Amino acid sequence: MIKIKDLEFSDPLIIASGIVPDVPNYIREICEKYNPSAITTKTVTLNPLDPHAPPTVIKLYDGIYINAIGLGNPGAKIFDNINVQCPLIASVSGSSVSEIMEAVKIVEKKAKIIEINVSSPNRKGYGESLSSLIGNIVKEVKSVTNLPVFVKLGPWDNAVELAGKALEKGADGLTLINTIKGLVIDVDTFKPILSYGTGGISGRCLYPIALRIIKDVYEEYGVDIIGVGGVFEWADVIGMLAVGAKLVGLGTVLIEKGFNVINEIRKDLHSYLLEKGLKFEEIIGISVKK
Repeated sequence: MIKIKDLEFSDPLIIASGIVPDVPNYIREICEKYNPSAITTKTVTLNPLDPHAPPTVIKLYDGIYINAIGLGNPGAKIFDNINVQCPLIASVSGSSVSEIMEAVKIVEKKAKIIEINVSSPNRKGYGESLSSLIGNIVKEVKSVTNLPVFVKLGPWDNAVELAGKALEKGADGLTLINTIKGLVIDVDTFKPILSYGTGGISGRCLYPIALRIIKDVYEEYGVDIIGVGGVFEWADVIGMLAVGAKLVGLGTVLIEKGFNVINEIRKDLHSYLLEKGLKFEEIIGISVKK
């Protein structure tokens, strides 16, 4: 059994943010049919936010995408209509500390964990634009909710430093990592293919980067971590647990292979544990602990 604060999870498999559309009936269907240990919602803001003009998502290679949807969402009040049995991790962002606080007040009624997105690279004034305010954001959010508060960071050189600032102000954990900013050029027009210009790269190529950052942060702080980035099979999950993650988010693999892959990975994980005579909690941080 995996524990985060007072929450218990039978296995580490959760759905990462940005995968399940913010449609209440669809979220309930995914929960009931595939039984993930938790579903992380698409990032919501206090008020509705229009996505960028298309194209917003491009497949680059097998298992690798670039997107710049730009945090488009119907607003935090969509949570009033969400009723599911699966634990919800509510991903929240905003253009200011006060906006994030107000959004948290709305979503906390349906969530088990609050995830503050200060790392999306695809909307100026949101996401990574607020990373320098991370300490103040955490402090203020903690003042308005009793739920565990996680902070989602990007694959940056100063991730360990930012993690420390978040934890110093009371963050209960970290989600590592978000997408890495990239660019794709149309060779006929010589202009960016995405309407926004740059976009966040997700998928298999992120996995070794995510492992390194998770290890560095866990080694420094020993904090609860949700690992995300390039997980495609059971061995990837074990790798993330080994460097310190407690929960592991599935993202691009669900786009590539469909939601049935959750149960396929779950089955393979239990076969591995049975063969090794191990429990999930015995693997967490095993590659880092001295």
